[in-house]
Amino acid sequence: MKIIKNNIYFYFAISIIALIISFILSLDIGPVKIPVSTVFKAVLEQFGFHGNVKLSDYIIITQLREPETIGAAIVGASLGVGGSVIQSIFRNPISEPYITGVSSGATLGAVIAIVFGITLFGIFTLPLLAFLFAIFTVSFVYVLSIRHGRSPPLVLLLTGIAISLFVSSFVALILYSKPKYINSIFFWLLGSLSGISWTDIFIVSPIVIFTTIILFLMYKQLNALQLGDVYAKSAGINVERSKLASLSLTTVSVAACVSISGLIGFVGLIFPHVSRIIYGGSNKYVIPSSAILGATFLIIANDIAHMIIIGEVIPIGIITGIIGVPFFMILMSRISKRGYYNA
Repeated sequence: MKIIKNNIYFYFAISIIALIISFILSLDIGPVKIPVSTVFKAVLEQFGFHGNVKLSDYIIITQLREPETIGAAIVGASLGVGGSVIQSIFRNPISEPYITGVSSGATLGAVIAIVFGITLFGIFTLPLLAFLFAIFTVSFVYVLSIRHGRSPPLVLLLTGIAISLFVSSFVALILYSKPKYINSIFFWLLGSLSGISWTDIFIVSPIVIFTTIILFLMYKQLNALQLGDVYAKSAGINVERSKLASLSLTTVSVAACVSISGLIGFVGLIFPHVSRIIYGGSNKYVIPSSAILGATFLIIANDIAHMIIIGEVIPIGIITGIIGVPFFMILMSRISKRGYYNA
């Protein structure tokens, strides 16, 4: 047992080091070449150390690259944690946060803001509408899935799929009737971290951190839920309350991130699997490791989005899809041989 724990701590240490390295290197990537040493000095200057960094370099690093990189880490962590929680609730290895309708709801809110030119809250209008529509859609899915005072995972899953398709139909109808907005909406649908500001970070990061901590503290309930509602109830877990609480926290976190990044696929689907292969089935380790791995992956994917076409930043959803599909197929092949929660 001690050897196993030591291995877990070792893997966590490696994951954290990889996250730190990817973060630092990400600040060095861009059309303007800035030495890594200057990046370190600029970061240190933010904490009161004087590194004599040129003002132009300091602004590029701290006002353009740093918010985008931190945004990638926050969104990746949220999607990773959301995936691990949703897979535990549904007991389904191919479920992910968007399956509950959060993505289709956010898309509808964003499309309405763009197409109808709603600017009631200034620059915050689009993310706010995306967030609110996402929350409303998931709430609607949950209410519709209730049967005799409880929401069976299968009913909740199928209801989420049905409502997602229903809402997506309205999005398609709006796009069909307003084709001139397709380009701006298409970029949002594929996800982008470009343009994320410190204001976005200060609003979204507390939400993600708070919900992640609460979900981590609920790991025993989630462990019980992934073994079935009957088992969880026999273990003294209030099944519906735990399910509703974890689903609500996940929805709030993912909706907040989607509202500033658009739709980014595969992160919440893949990295809970990777975490379970490395750390086993317990959410005590899966939740924090999914956050670290998801954050690292999205930082790297964002760097690739900047580098793949010189002078252009392609939507990050294209990168996650290209990497994610073959990666997911390999994982599925391995999991099918070794079992899911015991992988």
